[in-house]
Amino acid sequence: MRKFTKPTLLVTTKEAKMVMILASAKNPVFICPFENSSEEYGYILAFSIMPSISPEYVYYLCNYDLWDKIINNINIGHIECRENDIVWGVVDGTVSWNRIGKNVLWCGYSENPNNCSSYESAFPLEPKMLKDAIGDFILPSREKQNELIEEAKEQEAKFASFAEPEYSVGELVDRYTMNAHMHGLFRNSSIRLLLECYILSAGESANKDVVKILSDFPFQKDVLSEEEMRFLSQHLEDVFQRVISSNGVSFQPSFGFVQPQEVTDFMCSLASFPNDVKVYNPFAGADSYAIALPNPIDGEEINAETWALGQIRLFAAGVTSRTNIKLGDSFASMDDEKKYKAIITSPAYLMEKGQRIGDIVGHLYSKLEDGGTLVCIVSAGFLFDQSQATKSIRMKLIEDRTLKAVISLPSNIFIGTGISQAALVITKGVENEDIILADASGFTRFSKSVYRQTTFDWEQFVKDMEDDLVDFGERGEYVVEGDVATMVKYSELNCSNLTPKIYLNPRPKDGKPLSDFATEIKESRGDGNTEYNLVGSSLPEALHSKPFAPQKCVEKKATSARNHVAISGDAVLISIVSGNLRTVYVENFHDKIAFPPGFIKVLQPSEGVSAQFLAALLSTKMVADQITAQAKGLTIPRLNRLDLSQVLVPDYQSEEERQKLINDVLTSEMGDMALELHEAHERYKREVRSTRHAMIQTLSALSSNWQQMNMFAQKRGGQISFNDIIGRVNPISVENLMGSIGYAISTLERQVESLRLEKADWGEEVEINPYGFIEDYIRTHSTPNIRMVNVGNDNTADIPDINEETGDVTYYHTDAMNVFTAPMRLVERIFNNIVANAKAHGFTSDKSDNEIRFDWQEVNGDIVITIANNGLPLKEGVTSDDVLMSGFSTALNESSSEGTLHSGQGGFEIKSLMEGLGSVEVKSEPDAEFPVIYRLTFTNTNTVKIL
Repeated sequence: MRKFTKPTLLVTTKEAKMVMILASAKNPVFICPFENSSEEYGYILAFSIMPSISPEYVYYLCNYDLWDKIINNINIGHIECRENDIVWGVVDGTVSWNRIGKNVLWCGYSENPNNCSSYESAFPLEPKMLKDAIGDFILPSREKQNELIEEAKEQEAKFASFAEPEYSVGELVDRYTMNAHMHGLFRNSSIRLLLECYILSAGESANKDVVKILSDFPFQKDVLSEEEMRFLSQHLEDVFQRVISSNGVSFQPSFGFVQPQEVTDFMCSLASFPNDVKVYNPFAGADSYAIALPNPIDGEEINAETWALGQIRLFAAGVTSRTNIKLGDSFASMDDEKKYKAIITSPAYLMEKGQRIGDIVGHLYSKLEDGGTLVCIVSAGFLFDQSQATKSIRMKLIEDRTLKAVISLPSNIFIGTGISQAALVITKGVENEDIILADASGFTRFSKSVYRQTTFDWEQFVKDMEDDLVDFGERGEYVVEGDVATMVKYSELNCSNLTPKIYLNPRPKDGKPLSDFATEIKESRGDGNTEYNLVGSSLPEALHSKPFAPQKCVEKKATSARNHVAISGDAVLISIVSGNLRTVYVENFHDKIAFPPGFIKVLQPSEGVSAQFLAALLSTKMVADQITAQAKGLTIPRLNRLDLSQVLVPDYQSEEERQKLINDVLTSEMGDMALELHEAHERYKREVRSTRHAMIQTLSALSSNWQQMNMFAQKRGGQISFNDIIGRVNPISVENLMGSIGYAISTLERQVESLRLEKADWGEEVEINPYGFIEDYIRTHSTPNIRMVNVGNDNTADIPDINEETGDVTYYHTDAMNVFTAPMRLVERIFNNIVANAKAHGFTSDKSDNEIRFDWQEVNGDIVITIANNGLPLKEGVTSDDVLMSGFSTALNESSSEGTLHSGQGGFEIKSLMEGLGSVEVKSEPDAEFPVIYRLTFTNTNTVKIL
């Protein structure tokens, strides 16, 4: 490290490269040692600058053909040495550029030349030295120097405007990527583009291991010119963001995970490490923490490709000198004896046996020094998992009072995973009296990128969290509706469950535990022969007006219905469906029911409590929210986690109060039922118009495909085969096009059959895998004129299954982790309307890259599907709400021979068909590549709804 205490000019002996350092004794400047001298730049020389000379003036003076004269002819004259001074490089009064340290040559003297870390005195660059070097040199006044500097800057700007053409990183990267895909290269060919830009930018200093690891990716030469590649190499950080981060699923490498930048920023804000503390970052990934933090960083990344990409990212950000991220196993590193004052990491995605999140947190805690801070992301299951390995480390953190904060994160901001996450802040050796429990799950905002649905609005969350914590103390330390954060004393924690939602639900001040009103009827494992099989969705949503009678389901036995409950008398059955609590009661029921584990809880009313009153009590929002929070799981709610003693309910003592509660609940539920009947009647009235509109759309699709087939056949003289390819925008085979035509004909047959006054028969509700449904839709609705693309993740996962009795964890694979429930044909009709609208009103005949893009994500327990097209934006003055209005057509004021198509029914029908399934929103971004986006939200899902 070198220290400068005066204005200094660093210059090279070749190529006239230089930099000004405006340092002073009060504000010194430190620079890191240089590696080696180079043939291109030679050695680096350092001059302090006299007050009469502007450093910028010297810079521009030297930059215009005068440097060679100065470097070759400067004579420093006679130097008087003080006692104990060591003068470097003075031979007969002339500077001899001797090497000091690594490749810095110092024209001056140092009190400790062997250390070469501080240069308090340097031979100044004086006017006389310039005159002797250049010849007839007269130093202008400072005012004149400033004028000359401004003139030089103007001239420099003119040169720059002529020298470098304007390029766009996004356009160049996209052009390369699309060209590579068209030539059938591996989809991660853009990784090799990033590598080539890195090699150009780093030159001889490029990390050889990085080059070796990433060189196996294919490279499409001659797509970009040398000048364009040079431009990209000068904007390497932007290239990295474009290739790896910004487009999310589309260009994300399959071998690694890129953490959203907003999550990194949030975690760093929680950490607040002092700048001079070395930070340990295991499981470093793409090194987002190493870049966001100003600290020196140690860490490891085990995946070679991810490590190599991280090294490029560090180089692009200019922070390589303060980072030491190795290619290695963080588990091996955590076992050594080295400890750190600060640790930050995001290891929540490791699922290997013996490397569960509880084990990882335990290792990290042991790696922490006393007085240190650990900030890490964990899966939400860590907060409540009852397996011995996880529970033991959680209990240790609670017993040592080391947990400073636990914060639930939104589940839909991490691309490629539906598992909820949480952030922990842990301090070691410092006991905390209270723990901050906060829920950020609702703090998302719609993303402008079609590839990502939402982003984490962490700045707003932090502000609201801080405000809530202040209000919590000022109001007397109790939670109110809408709080996102609270302080809980360690003595008040609910056993070892750290789920923030449990502590953020308002509770009655003078309430009693639910265990005073009911007892749990214990479950038992059966042989699968019980005749009553129930799941949460089979319980009526509102049935307090009469007892529920479980029906025998012999023909539909669920193989997973392993849990059995024997009921003798009155009981209340509760379940959670799409995040909502369902409650029914039975009277004088004497038999067994069977259900999958964790789905249903059966309660027996205490003496003096009726089953109807207990069912109504459980339906109140305050009580239902507490139960839902306790049952929260990784992917689905698990009611076997319910602790009746931890749920506080209002104490209705008199019979009059209890009957009033029952009447209030029944009135509310009956009002909802009446509203549903009215809405159903309106839907029946619209059905004929909707079916007619759908038939017109199907006929239009048939006509378009048939016309394409006819034109192709005429060009080929009537000779066509199944293997011939039709279309330039979306090349498809004749066989596949015939398949689409056949599918459209069968659709038309179903539409004709449904054209009647009776309620439309959409078929039974089934569980729909959003990814699989989109894939099938694209396959059966292909057309040569429009390309349809599915950019959503493949919806596969390895799900942990915890045995509540033994604590053992096993994993099972699923190809449909997230599903929603709806009639298949009804969802297809909704898709048809959106696609038909895009074809009829979005694309022009002269457009050659027509594309409809489908995406899906789990968002707060709902399934959200977006359908976007890159056609025309909505007309000026047309709002998103207009598109969904009855009678409004996006084709208004257009002359069209297909006037019957523009009935103004399509958008309204989409909205109508989504009733009962969820909601629809149209998002308009006129300047975006995909200016119109339909956002379909399906609420009947298998995931937990975050309220």
